[in-house]
Amino acid sequence: MKKTKKIVEFPNLKQRLLEKAMQTMKEKKFSEALQLFEQARENEYAYAEVELGMVVCYMELGQLTEAKNRCKKMLREDIGDYFHVLQIYITILIQLKEYAEVKSTIEAILEEDKLPAQYAQNFYQLLEFARKMLPSEESVQMEPDYGDNDQEDELNLLHDGTVQKQYELIQMLKHRNIRPLIPDIQKYLEDELKHPVLKTFLLHILKEQGWDKKTEVFKMGQRITIIPADLKSGEEDPFLNKIISILEDTVESDNPTLFEGLKEMLVRIHTVQFPLPFIPDKPEAWAAGLHSAGVELFGLDTGEEELAGDYNVSTLEIKSVTREINKLEDFSYLRL
Repeated sequence: MKKTKKIVEFPNLKQRLLEKAMQTMKEKKFSEALQLFEQARENEYAYAEVELGMVVCYMELGQLTEAKNRCKKMLREDIGDYFHVLQIYITILIQLKEYAEVKSTIEAILEEDKLPAQYAQNFYQLLEFARKMLPSEESVQMEPDYGDNDQEDELNLLHDGTVQKQYELIQMLKHRNIRPLIPDIQKYLEDELKHPVLKTFLLHILKEQGWDKKTEVFKMGQRITIIPADLKSGEEDPFLNKIISILEDTVESDNPTLFEGLKEMLVRIHTVQFPLPFIPDKPEAWAAGLHSAGVELFGLDTGEEELAGDYNVSTLEIKSVTREINKLEDFSYLRL
C-alpha cells in the first residue's frame, strides 16, 4: 500500500503570493494578477485584500458586471473598508450608466446613522450627478431650502439645525464672503458640542478666504488659538508627509492596497484633529499605529512586536497611538 506523500508548504507562501499579485497589478498586468489573486483566494489568505484586488483587475479588464457583482457581495458581507469599497462600487455603476442604482445606493447611505466626513461631499455631488442623468427626474439642487435665505435663518441653522443642515450650510459658505458671519462662526468653533469635522470645514473656509485674525477653537477637549490664514493643509503639513513617507518605505512595495487604506485613514483622523497637533510628536509612532489599526481592519496577521521592530518604536507606543486613532476614527463619521 502506497503511503500518501505529505505536502510541505513553503514558509510565508501565502503572503508572498499576495505580494506578487499586488506587484503584478501595480505593473498593470491585470490578467496575470487576477490569476495570482485567484490562487491567493484558494489559500484563504487576506480575504478582503484579495477580493478588492480581483475587483480592480476585473474593472481594468473591462469586465464591469463581474466587478460590480463582486463589489456588491463585499458590501453585503461587510468585507474590507465598507466606504472604500462603496466608492469603488459607485464608480463601477457610473461606468455602467446605472444611474438609478447610484441614486438609490447613495440615498440609502445618507439615511443611515454614519457617513465618513471625507466622503460626504463626494457622495452629495455623485447623487446630484445621478439625478441629473435620470430622464425621469428634473434636475435637483442639492442646496437646502432656506425659504427667503435671510441671514437670520442661516444663523439659526448653523447653531440649532441638524448636523446635515449645518453641513449643507457650511458647504454653501465656501462660495460666499463669510466675514459678516465671523462672530457666529467664532461662537460655533468654541462650542464643544459641535462636530469636530464641521469645525474643520469652517476653518478651511476661513483659511481659503484669508482670515488673518486670532481665532479660538475648542476641539477634542482642547482649546487652541490659531490664525486661519496661516494654517497648513494636510498636503502642506510636514508631520503628515513624514508619516506617509515612512509608510511608503515600510508598506507600499509589499502591499499597495494596504498602503492606500492607511493613507485614507490618516486623512480621516487628520480631518478630525485639525488644527490640533498630533501627540506624541513622533511620526514613526503614528505610522506604526496606523499600520496596526490597518492590519486589524484588513484581517491581516502582523504582531505588535514585529511592527515595533519595523518602525523602531515600543509596543506601548503602538498601543497608545492605536487607541487615539480608534477614538479619532469614531469622530470621523458625520451623522446626517
